[in-house]
Amino acid sequence: MRINKSLNLSSYSKLVAVFVILILLQTQITVTNGSISISTNLLIQNSLDETSSNRFEGYNLVVLEQNNYSTGGFLSRKIVITDLDGNIIIERGISSEPLLADQPIEFINSTTLIYGDYGGAKLWNIETNVTVNLYFEGHHEIEMDHLRDTYFTLDSYEVDINEKTYLFDLINEYNSTGHLIRSIDTRNYVELWQTCPFEDELAILDITHANSLVFDEDEDMMYLNCRSTNTFYKIDHQTGDLIWGLGEHGNFTMYDIYGNQRDYLFFHSHSLEKIGDDRFLLFDNDFHNQTDAMNRHSRLVEITIDEDKMQANVTWEWSAPTDYWSIIWGDCDLLPNNNKLGVFGHTTYLGESQGSKAIEVSNEGEIVWKLFSPIEEDELYEFYRMERIRFSPITSPPIFVDLEDNQYFEWNVWYNFRSKTNFTGEYFIYLDDQLVENKNITFPKYWEPLKVKYYLREITDGQHQISIVVADEGGHLSIDSEFYENIGSIKFRIGQKIELILGLSLGIGLPVLLVSFFTWSKYLRKKI
Repeated sequence: MRINKSLNLSSYSKLVAVFVILILLQTQITVTNGSISISTNLLIQNSLDETSSNRFEGYNLVVLEQNNYSTGGFLSRKIVITDLDGNIIIERGISSEPLLADQPIEFINSTTLIYGDYGGAKLWNIETNVTVNLYFEGHHEIEMDHLRDTYFTLDSYEVDINEKTYLFDLINEYNSTGHLIRSIDTRNYVELWQTCPFEDELAILDITHANSLVFDEDEDMMYLNCRSTNTFYKIDHQTGDLIWGLGEHGNFTMYDIYGNQRDYLFFHSHSLEKIGDDRFLLFDNDFHNQTDAMNRHSRLVEITIDEDKMQANVTWEWSAPTDYWSIIWGDCDLLPNNNKLGVFGHTTYLGESQGSKAIEVSNEGEIVWKLFSPIEEDELYEFYRMERIRFSPITSPPIFVDLEDNQYFEWNVWYNFRSKTNFTGEYFIYLDDQLVENKNITFPKYWEPLKVKYYLREITDGQHQISIVVADEGGHLSIDSEFYENIGSIKFRIGQKIELILGLSLGIGLPVLLVSFFTWSKYLRKKI
Protein backbone atom coordinates (compact mmCIF):
# COMPACT_ATOMS: atom_id res chain seq x y z
CA MET A 1 0.00 0.00 0.00
CA ARG A 2 1.42 3.36 -1.00
CA ILE A 3 1.40 5.96 1.81
CA ASN A 4 2.25 9.58 1.17
CA LYS A 5 2.22 12.81 3.13
CA SER A 6 -1.19 14.45 2.95
CA LEU A 7 -2.06 18.08 2.36
CA ASN A 8 -4.27 20.11 4.68
CA LEU A 9 -5.77 23.08 2.82
CA SER A 10 -7.56 25.83 4.68
CA SER A 11 -9.93 27.01 1.94
CA TYR A 12 -11.72 25.71 -1.10
CA SER A 13 -9.81 28.02 -3.40
CA LYS A 14 -6.61 26.15 -2.61
CA LEU A 15 -7.81 23.08 -4.42
CA VAL A 16 -5.65 24.24 -7.29
CA ALA A 17 -2.72 23.06 -5.19
CA VAL A 18 -3.73 19.52 -6.05
CA PHE A 19 -2.60 20.08 -9.62
CA VAL A 20 0.77 21.29 -8.36
CA ILE A 21 1.11 17.90 -6.68
CA LEU A 22 1.09 16.25 -10.07
CA ILE A 23 4.30 18.09 -10.90
CA LEU A 24 5.87 16.73 -7.73
CA LEU A 25 5.40 13.07 -8.59
CA GLN A 26 8.10 10.88 -7.06
CA THR A 27 9.82 13.93 -5.51
CA GLN A 28 11.05 13.49 -1.93
CA ILE A 29 10.66 16.57 0.26
CA THR A 30 12.56 17.28 3.46
CA VAL A 31 11.90 20.02 5.99
CA THR A 32 15.24 20.93 7.55
CA ASN A 33 15.18 23.60 10.27
CA GLY A 34 12.26 25.26 8.58
CA SER A 35 13.56 25.25 5.00
CA ILE A 36 12.45 23.00 2.15
CA SER A 37 15.07 20.94 0.37
CA ILE A 38 15.35 17.76 -1.69
CA SER A 39 16.43 14.85 0.50
CA THR A 40 19.08 12.36 -0.54
CA ASN A 41 20.02 11.30 3.01
CA LEU A 42 20.10 7.62 3.84
CA LEU A 43 21.24 7.63 7.44
CA ILE A 44 19.71 4.32 8.39
CA GLN A 45 18.92 1.42 6.15
CA ASN A 46 16.43 -1.41 6.20
CA SER A 47 18.57 -4.49 6.71
CA LEU A 48 16.09 -7.03 5.35
CA ASP A 49 16.91 -8.09 1.82
CA GLU A 50 13.26 -8.81 1.08
CA THR A 51 10.22 -6.85 2.21
CA SER A 52 7.61 -8.87 4.07
CA SER A 53 4.01 -8.47 2.98
CA ASN A 54 3.02 -8.85 6.63
CA ARG A 55 4.56 -5.59 7.80
CA PHE A 56 2.43 -2.54 8.53
CA GLU A 57 3.16 0.12 5.92
CA GLY A 58 3.78 3.67 7.03
CA TYR A 59 6.51 5.97 8.30
CA ASN A 60 8.70 6.00 11.39
CA LEU A 61 9.10 8.97 13.75
CA VAL A 62 12.22 9.15 15.94
CA VAL A 63 14.63 11.56 17.57
CA LEU A 64 17.93 10.47 16.03
CA GLU A 65 21.25 11.15 17.74
CA GLN A 66 24.60 10.99 15.97
CA ASN A 67 27.81 10.54 18.00
CA ASN A 68 31.46 9.81 17.32
CA TYR A 69 31.89 6.15 18.20
CA SER A 70 35.56 6.34 19.24
CA THR A 71 35.41 9.47 21.37
CA GLY A 72 31.75 9.47 22.36
CA GLY A 73 31.58 13.09 21.20
CA PHE A 74 28.19 14.51 20.24
CA LEU A 75 27.67 15.33 16.55
CA SER A 76 23.97 16.05 15.96
CA ARG A 77 20.40 15.39 17.05
CA LYS A 78 17.36 15.56 14.78
CA ILE A 79 13.66 14.90 14.64
CA VAL A 80 13.41 12.45 11.75
CA ILE A 81 10.51 10.88 9.85
CA THR A 82 11.64 8.09 7.54
CA ASP A 83 10.01 5.60 5.26
CA LEU A 84 10.43 1.92 6.05
CA ASP A 85 13.67 1.76 4.07
CA GLY A 86 15.28 4.47 6.20
CA ASN A 87 14.97 7.28 3.63
CA ILE A 88 14.43 10.60 5.41
CA ILE A 89 11.15 12.31 4.50
CA ILE A 90 11.15 15.07 7.13
CA GLU A 91 13.92 16.21 9.47
CA ARG A 92 14.52 19.05 11.88
CA GLY A 93 17.63 19.77 13.93
CA ILE A 94 17.06 20.19 17.67
CA SER A 95 19.20 21.03 20.68
CA SER A 96 21.92 18.75 22.03
CA GLU A 97 20.53 19.45 25.48
CA PRO A 98 18.96 17.85 27.46
CA LEU A 99 19.77 14.13 27.20
CA LEU A 100 18.26 12.11 24.34
CA ALA A 101 16.07 10.24 26.85
CA ASP A 102 14.59 13.59 27.88
CA GLN A 103 13.46 14.49 24.35
CA PRO A 104 10.34 12.35 23.82
CA ILE A 105 8.30 13.01 20.70
CA GLU A 106 4.85 12.09 19.41
CA PHE A 107 1.96 13.45 17.35
CA ILE A 108 -0.88 15.07 19.31
CA ASN A 109 -3.10 15.62 16.24
CA SER A 110 -2.88 15.12 12.49
CA THR A 111 -0.38 17.94 11.94
CA THR A 112 1.37 18.71 15.24
CA LEU A 113 4.24 17.12 17.13
CA ILE A 114 5.09 17.64 20.79
CA TYR A 115 8.69 17.10 21.84
CA GLY A 116 11.16 17.92 24.60
CA ASP A 117 13.83 20.50 23.89
CA TYR A 118 16.22 22.85 25.62
CA GLY A 119 14.30 25.73 27.19
CA GLY A 120 11.00 23.88 27.29
CA ALA A 121 8.71 21.46 25.52
CA LYS A 122 7.60 22.54 22.05
CA LEU A 123 4.73 22.06 19.63
CA TRP A 124 5.70 21.91 15.94
CA ASN A 125 3.14 21.96 13.14
CA ILE A 126 4.88 20.09 10.33
CA GLU A 127 2.62 21.60 7.65
CA THR A 128 2.76 25.29 8.63
CA ASN A 129 6.23 25.03 10.22
CA VAL A 130 4.94 27.01 13.22
CA THR A 131 6.61 26.24 16.57
CA VAL A 132 5.07 27.05 19.97
CA ASN A 133 7.10 26.99 23.20
CA LEU A 134 5.25 25.53 26.18
CA TYR A 135 7.75 26.89 28.76
CA PHE A 136 8.12 23.82 30.94
CA GLU A 137 10.87 21.21 31.15
CA GLY A 138 11.03 17.66 32.39
CA HIS A 139 12.60 14.31 31.72
CA HIS A 140 11.65 11.20 29.74
CA GLU A 141 7.98 11.94 29.06
CA ILE A 142 5.45 14.52 27.89
CA GLU A 143 1.80 13.48 27.96
CA MET A 144 -1.19 15.61 26.99
CA ASP A 145 -4.64 15.87 28.57
CA HIS A 146 -6.67 16.79 25.48
CA LEU A 147 -9.81 17.51 27.48
CA ARG A 148 -8.21 20.19 29.68
CA ASP A 149 -5.37 21.28 27.36
CA THR A 150 -2.75 20.49 30.01
CA TYR A 151 0.54 18.61 29.87
CA PHE A 152 2.25 16.12 32.16
CA THR A 153 5.98 15.63 32.50
CA LEU A 154 8.42 14.17 35.02
CA ASP A 155 10.92 15.95 37.24
CA SER A 156 13.42 14.58 39.74
CA TYR A 157 14.69 15.89 43.05
CA GLU A 158 17.23 14.86 45.70
CA VAL A 159 16.56 14.29 49.38
CA ASP A 160 19.11 13.49 52.12
CA ILE A 161 18.04 10.82 54.63
CA ASN A 162 20.37 9.32 57.25
CA GLU A 163 23.46 10.69 55.49
CA LYS A 164 22.47 9.16 52.16
CA THR A 165 21.17 10.98 49.09
CA TYR A 166 18.11 9.61 47.32
CA LEU A 167 16.57 10.62 44.01
CA PHE A 168 12.78 10.67 43.65
CA ASP A 169 10.45 11.84 40.89
CA LEU A 170 7.53 14.24 40.60
CA ILE A 171 4.63 14.07 38.17
CA ASN A 172 4.11 17.72 37.18
CA GLU A 173 1.08 19.03 35.30
CA TYR A 174 1.28 22.35 33.42
CA ASN A 175 -1.16 24.45 31.44
CA SER A 176 -0.37 25.66 27.92
CA THR A 177 1.41 28.79 29.22
CA GLY A 178 3.80 26.80 31.40
CA HIS A 179 2.05 27.42 34.74
CA LEU A 180 2.37 24.50 37.20
CA ILE A 181 -1.12 23.22 38.11
CA ARG A 182 -0.30 20.26 40.36
CA SER A 183 2.64 18.10 41.42
CA ILE A 184 2.44 14.49 42.64
CA ASP A 185 5.40 13.03 44.56
CA THR A 186 6.46 9.41 43.96
CA ARG A 187 7.83 9.37 47.50
CA ASN A 188 4.20 8.84 48.55
CA TYR A 189 4.28 5.37 46.97
CA VAL A 190 7.86 4.11 47.22
CA GLU A 191 9.80 3.11 50.33
CA LEU A 192 13.57 3.50 50.78
CA TRP A 193 14.07 -0.26 51.13
CA GLN A 194 12.73 -0.72 47.60
CA THR A 195 16.02 0.57 46.14
CA CYS A 196 17.40 -1.63 43.36
CA PRO A 197 20.02 -3.85 45.07
CA PHE A 198 22.44 -3.41 42.16
CA GLU A 199 22.55 0.34 42.82
CA ASP A 200 22.98 0.18 46.60
CA GLU A 201 26.58 1.40 46.49
CA LEU A 202 25.96 4.45 44.28
CA ALA A 203 26.57 7.90 45.74
CA ILE A 204 22.98 8.92 44.83
CA LEU A 205 20.38 6.17 45.05
CA ASP A 206 17.93 6.53 42.19
CA ILE A 207 14.90 5.13 43.98
CA THR A 208 12.22 5.49 41.29
CA HIS A 209 13.75 6.53 37.93
CA ALA A 210 10.31 7.20 36.42
CA ASN A 211 10.59 6.96 32.64
CA SER A 212 7.09 6.78 31.15
CA LEU A 213 3.62 8.08 31.95
CA VAL A 214 0.28 7.24 30.35
CA PHE A 215 -2.79 9.42 30.96
CA ASP A 216 -6.21 7.87 30.33
CA GLU A 217 -8.70 10.73 29.91
CA ASP A 218 -11.75 8.45 30.15
CA GLU A 219 -10.68 6.99 33.49
CA ASP A 220 -8.94 10.21 34.63
CA MET A 221 -6.09 7.96 35.75
CA MET A 222 -2.32 8.02 35.27
CA TYR A 223 -0.07 5.00 34.79
CA LEU A 224 3.54 5.61 35.86
CA ASN A 225 6.42 3.25 35.11
CA CYS A 226 9.37 3.33 37.52
CA ARG A 227 12.47 1.64 36.17
CA SER A 228 14.31 1.15 39.46
CA THR A 229 11.42 -0.49 41.35
CA ASN A 230 10.47 -2.83 38.48
CA THR A 231 6.89 -1.69 39.02
CA PHE A 232 4.30 0.47 37.31
CA TYR A 233 1.57 2.29 39.22
CA LYS A 234 -2.04 3.37 38.66
CA ILE A 235 -2.62 6.82 40.19
CA ASP A 236 -5.77 8.90 40.53
CA HIS A 237 -5.24 12.11 38.57
CA GLN A 238 -7.41 14.32 40.79
CA THR A 239 -6.39 13.09 44.25
CA GLY A 240 -2.93 11.66 43.62
CA ASP A 241 -3.96 8.49 45.46
CA LEU A 242 -2.25 5.23 44.57
CA ILE A 243 -4.78 2.71 43.21
CA TRP A 244 -2.38 -0.20 42.73
CA GLY A 245 1.10 -1.23 41.65
CA LEU A 246 2.09 -4.03 39.26
CA GLY A 247 5.54 -5.57 39.44
CA GLU A 248 8.15 -6.37 42.05
CA HIS A 249 6.64 -4.00 44.62
CA GLY A 250 3.03 -4.16 43.47
CA ASN A 251 -0.03 -5.94 44.81
CA PHE A 252 -0.95 -8.18 41.85
CA THR A 253 -0.51 -11.94 41.69
CA MET A 254 1.60 -12.30 38.55
CA TYR A 255 1.99 -15.11 36.01
CA ASP A 256 4.46 -15.50 33.16
CA ILE A 257 3.62 -16.55 29.61
CA TYR A 258 3.65 -20.22 30.69
CA GLY A 259 1.22 -19.70 33.58
CA ASN A 260 3.86 -19.91 36.31
CA GLN A 261 3.44 -17.55 39.27
CA ARG A 262 6.32 -15.06 39.48
CA ASP A 263 7.64 -12.46 41.89
CA TYR A 264 9.01 -10.45 38.94
CA LEU A 265 7.68 -9.95 35.41
CA PHE A 266 10.26 -7.44 34.09
CA PHE A 267 13.50 -5.68 35.01
CA HIS A 268 14.25 -1.96 34.52
CA SER A 269 11.52 -1.60 31.91
CA HIS A 270 10.74 1.37 29.65
CA SER A 271 7.91 2.85 27.57
CA LEU A 272 4.79 1.61 29.28
CA GLU A 273 1.77 1.85 26.94
CA LYS A 274 -1.91 1.22 27.48
CA ILE A 275 -3.38 -0.51 24.42
CA GLY A 276 -6.94 -1.15 25.57
CA ASP A 277 -9.03 -1.98 28.58
CA ASP A 278 -6.82 -3.94 31.01
CA ARG A 279 -4.05 -4.40 28.40
CA PHE A 280 -0.54 -2.94 28.56
CA LEU A 281 2.69 -3.15 26.61
CA LEU A 282 6.17 -2.42 27.91
CA PHE A 283 9.80 -2.91 26.95
CA ASP A 284 11.60 -5.21 29.40
CA ASN A 285 15.28 -4.29 29.29
CA ASP A 286 16.23 -7.32 31.42
CA PHE A 287 18.89 -5.20 33.11
CA HIS A 288 19.76 -5.86 36.76
CA ASN A 289 17.85 -9.13 36.54
CA GLN A 290 17.58 -10.27 40.16
CA THR A 291 16.97 -13.90 39.20
CA ASP A 292 19.84 -14.19 36.70
CA ALA A 293 22.07 -11.14 36.17
CA MET A 294 23.65 -12.75 33.08
CA ASN A 295 20.37 -13.49 31.30
CA ARG A 296 20.54 -10.42 28.97
CA HIS A 297 17.43 -11.02 26.89
CA SER A 298 15.46 -7.80 26.40
CA ARG A 299 11.81 -8.48 25.61
CA LEU A 300 8.65 -7.00 24.15
CA VAL A 301 5.89 -7.82 26.65
CA GLU A 302 2.09 -7.62 26.70
CA ILE A 303 0.38 -7.85 30.11
CA THR A 304 -3.35 -8.36 30.66
CA ILE A 305 -4.81 -7.61 34.09
CA ASP A 306 -7.93 -8.47 36.04
CA GLU A 307 -8.48 -5.73 38.62
CA ASP A 308 -11.27 -7.66 40.36
CA LYS A 309 -9.02 -10.67 40.99
CA MET A 310 -5.85 -8.51 41.17
CA GLN A 311 -4.20 -10.89 38.74
CA ALA A 312 -1.72 -10.05 35.96
CA ASN A 313 -0.74 -12.38 33.12
CA VAL A 314 1.89 -12.08 30.43
CA THR A 315 -0.27 -12.79 27.37
CA TRP A 316 2.38 -12.24 24.67
CA GLU A 317 6.13 -11.75 24.58
CA TRP A 318 9.05 -11.71 22.19
CA SER A 319 12.42 -12.45 23.74
CA ALA A 320 15.34 -11.02 21.76
CA PRO A 321 18.73 -12.66 21.22
CA THR A 322 21.59 -11.35 23.35
CA ASP A 323 22.98 -9.08 20.62
CA TYR A 324 19.75 -7.04 20.98
CA TRP A 325 20.26 -6.56 24.74
CA SER A 326 19.49 -2.93 25.57
CA ILE A 327 20.49 -1.87 29.08
CA ILE A 328 18.82 1.53 28.68
CA TRP A 329 16.05 2.96 26.47
CA GLY A 330 13.58 0.86 24.49
CA ASP A 331 10.02 0.88 23.16
CA CYS A 332 7.15 -1.47 22.33
CA ASP A 333 4.03 -0.37 20.40
CA LEU A 334 0.97 -2.13 19.02
CA LEU A 335 0.24 -1.66 15.30
CA PRO A 336 -3.17 -1.87 13.56
CA ASN A 337 -2.33 -5.29 12.07
CA ASN A 338 -1.63 -6.55 15.64
CA ASN A 339 2.11 -6.68 15.04
CA LYS A 340 4.41 -5.14 17.65
CA LEU A 341 6.98 -2.45 16.90
CA GLY A 342 10.02 -2.78 19.15
CA VAL A 343 13.04 -0.54 19.69
CA PHE A 344 16.24 -1.81 21.26
CA GLY A 345 17.67 1.63 21.76
CA HIS A 346 21.15 1.15 23.21
CA THR A 347 22.28 -2.33 22.24
CA THR A 348 25.43 -3.76 23.77
CA TYR A 349 26.97 -7.10 22.80
CA LEU A 350 30.14 -8.44 24.41
CA GLY A 351 30.80 -5.00 25.85
CA GLU A 352 30.58 -3.18 22.49
CA SER A 353 27.86 -0.69 21.52
CA GLN A 354 26.15 -1.56 18.24
CA GLY A 355 23.66 1.23 17.67
CA SER A 356 19.89 1.05 17.83
CA LYS A 357 17.77 -1.74 16.40
CA ALA A 358 14.08 -1.49 15.47
CA ILE A 359 11.95 -4.48 14.52
CA GLU A 360 8.35 -5.31 13.69
CA VAL A 361 7.25 -8.69 15.02
CA SER A 362 4.09 -10.64 14.18
CA ASN A 363 1.94 -12.32 16.84
CA GLU A 364 3.62 -15.58 15.83
CA GLY A 365 7.07 -14.15 16.63
CA GLU A 366 8.23 -13.64 13.03
CA ILE A 367 10.35 -10.57 12.32
CA VAL A 368 8.58 -8.99 9.32
CA TRP A 369 10.63 -5.77 9.23
CA LYS A 370 13.79 -4.50 10.87
CA LEU A 371 15.92 -1.40 10.69
CA PHE A 372 19.40 -1.18 12.20
CA SER A 373 21.60 1.88 12.62
CA PRO A 374 25.08 0.44 12.16
CA ILE A 375 28.36 2.12 13.05
CA GLU A 376 29.68 3.67 9.83
CA GLU A 377 32.80 5.79 9.41
CA ASP A 378 33.18 5.93 13.21
CA GLU A 379 29.69 7.41 13.59
CA LEU A 380 27.04 5.86 15.83
CA TYR A 381 23.32 6.56 15.38
CA GLU A 382 20.87 5.86 18.19
CA PHE A 383 17.21 6.47 19.03
CA TYR A 384 15.25 5.90 22.24
CA ARG A 385 11.72 5.34 20.93
CA MET A 386 9.94 5.01 17.60
CA GLU A 387 6.37 5.73 16.47
CA ARG A 388 4.87 4.19 13.31
CA ILE A 389 2.61 6.79 11.67
CA ARG A 390 0.69 7.70 8.58
CA PHE A 391 -0.32 11.14 7.38
CA SER A 392 -3.98 10.31 6.77
CA PRO A 393 -6.50 7.73 8.03
CA ILE A 394 -6.08 4.03 7.39
CA THR A 395 -8.63 1.75 5.74
CA SER A 396 -8.57 -2.01 5.36
CA PRO A 397 -9.69 -3.68 2.14
CA PRO A 398 -13.47 -4.27 2.33
CA ILE A 399 -15.03 -7.61 3.03
CA PHE A 400 -18.38 -8.53 1.53
CA VAL A 401 -20.92 -10.06 3.92
CA ASP A 402 -23.84 -11.92 2.37
CA LEU A 403 -26.58 -12.63 4.88
CA GLU A 404 -30.05 -13.96 4.14
CA ASP A 405 -31.69 -10.55 4.40
CA ASN A 406 -28.75 -8.19 4.05
CA GLN A 407 -25.68 -7.76 1.92
CA TYR A 408 -23.10 -5.23 2.94
CA PHE A 409 -19.48 -4.14 2.60
CA GLU A 410 -17.45 -3.67 5.76
CA TRP A 411 -14.19 -1.76 6.27
CA ASN A 412 -11.95 -1.33 9.30
CA VAL A 413 -10.84 2.29 9.74
CA TRP A 414 -8.06 3.62 11.97
CA TYR A 415 -6.72 7.06 12.82
CA ASN A 416 -3.38 8.24 11.38
CA PHE A 417 -1.34 7.22 14.44
CA ARG A 418 -1.72 5.55 17.83
CA SER A 419 -3.66 8.35 19.50
CA LYS A 420 -4.56 8.59 23.20
CA THR A 421 -7.70 10.61 22.62
CA ASN A 422 -10.71 10.32 20.29
CA PHE A 423 -10.41 12.36 17.10
CA THR A 424 -13.36 13.07 14.84
CA GLY A 425 -13.58 12.59 11.11
CA GLU A 426 -15.93 11.80 8.28
CA TYR A 427 -16.39 9.17 5.61
CA PHE A 428 -17.99 9.19 2.16
CA ILE A 429 -19.00 6.06 0.26
CA TYR A 430 -19.38 6.16 -3.52
CA LEU A 431 -21.02 3.51 -5.69
CA ASP A 432 -20.16 3.91 -9.36
CA ASP A 433 -19.07 7.53 -8.68
CA GLN A 434 -22.38 8.38 -6.95
CA LEU A 435 -22.29 9.47 -3.31
CA VAL A 436 -24.47 6.98 -1.44
CA GLU A 437 -23.49 7.54 2.21
CA ASN A 438 -21.79 10.28 4.24
CA LYS A 439 -21.40 10.16 8.05
CA ASN A 440 -19.35 11.71 10.83
CA ILE A 441 -17.20 9.30 12.82
CA THR A 442 -15.09 9.20 15.95
CA PHE A 443 -11.80 7.32 15.69
CA PRO A 444 -11.15 5.02 18.68
CA LYS A 445 -8.05 5.47 20.84
CA TYR A 446 -4.96 3.25 20.90
CA TRP A 447 -5.27 2.33 17.20
CA GLU A 448 -8.32 0.20 17.80
CA PRO A 449 -10.40 -0.24 14.61
CA LEU A 450 -13.72 1.39 13.79
CA LYS A 451 -16.01 -0.75 11.65
CA VAL A 452 -17.82 1.01 8.79
CA LYS A 453 -20.65 -0.84 7.04
CA TYR A 454 -22.51 -0.03 3.84
CA TYR A 455 -25.69 -2.00 3.15
CA LEU A 456 -26.47 -2.57 -0.53
CA ARG A 457 -29.99 -1.56 -1.44
CA GLU A 458 -30.05 -3.65 -4.59
CA ILE A 459 -27.86 -6.04 -6.53
CA THR A 460 -27.49 -5.41 -10.25
CA ASP A 461 -25.60 -7.27 -12.93
CA GLY A 462 -22.29 -6.10 -14.33
CA GLN A 463 -19.13 -4.69 -12.83
CA HIS A 464 -19.35 -1.93 -10.23
CA GLN A 465 -16.92 0.24 -8.32
CA ILE A 466 -17.27 0.98 -4.62
CA SER A 467 -15.04 3.57 -2.95
CA ILE A 468 -14.64 4.84 0.60
CA VAL A 469 -13.11 8.22 1.34
CA VAL A 470 -12.05 8.82 4.96
CA ALA A 471 -11.08 12.27 6.27
CA ASP A 472 -9.45 13.12 9.60
CA GLU A 473 -10.11 16.29 11.61
CA GLY A 474 -7.61 18.21 9.49
CA GLY A 475 -9.06 17.24 6.12
CA HIS A 476 -6.41 14.66 5.19
CA LEU A 477 -8.02 12.06 2.92
CA SER A 478 -7.52 8.38 2.23
CA ILE A 479 -9.43 6.58 -0.52
CA ASP A 480 -9.84 2.86 -1.06
CA SER A 481 -11.60 1.73 -4.21
CA GLU A 482 -12.63 -1.76 -5.34
CA PHE A 483 -14.35 -3.29 -8.35
CA TYR A 484 -16.90 -6.07 -7.84
CA GLU A 485 -19.39 -7.89 -9.99
CA ASN A 486 -22.51 -10.05 -9.58
CA ILE A 487 -21.63 -13.63 -10.47
CA GLY A 488 -24.74 -15.45 -9.33
CA SER A 489 -24.48 -17.69 -6.30
CA ILE A 490 -21.27 -16.11 -5.01
CA LYS A 491 -22.84 -12.70 -5.62
CA PHE A 492 -19.61 -10.63 -5.65
CA ARG A 493 -16.00 -10.88 -6.58
CA ILE A 494 -13.40 -8.27 -5.80
CA GLY A 495 -11.88 -7.44 -9.13
CA GLN A 496 -9.26 -4.74 -8.75
CA LYS A 497 -7.95 -2.48 -6.02
CA ILE A 498 -7.11 1.18 -6.55
CA GLU A 499 -5.90 3.30 -3.67
CA LEU A 500 -5.32 7.00 -3.31
CA ILE A 501 -3.69 9.17 -0.73
CA LEU A 502 -3.79 12.86 -1.61
CA GLY A 503 -0.16 13.69 -0.99
CA LEU A 504 3.25 14.14 -2.52
CA SER A 505 2.95 11.17 -4.89
CA LEU A 506 -0.08 10.09 -6.89
CA GLY A 507 -0.53 6.94 -8.89
CA ILE A 508 -4.23 6.69 -9.66
CA GLY A 509 -6.79 6.52 -12.40
CA LEU A 510 -8.79 9.53 -13.59
CA PRO A 511 -12.23 8.36 -12.33
CA VAL A 512 -11.03 7.93 -8.77
CA LEU A 513 -9.09 11.19 -8.98
CA LEU A 514 -12.25 13.05 -10.02
CA VAL A 515 -14.19 11.44 -7.18
CA SER A 516 -11.51 12.50 -4.72
CA PHE A 517 -11.55 16.10 -5.99
CA PHE A 518 -15.32 16.20 -5.58
CA THR A 519 -15.15 14.78 -2.06
CA TRP A 520 -12.32 17.04 -0.99
CA SER A 521 -14.21 20.01 -2.43
CA LYS A 522 -17.34 19.03 -0.49
CA TYR A 523 -15.34 18.54 2.70
CA LEU A 524 -13.59 21.88 2.46
CA ARG A 525 -16.80 23.76 1.69
CA LYS A 526 -18.22 22.44 4.96
CA LYS A 527 -15.13 23.67 6.82
CA ILE A 528 -15.23 27.24 5.49
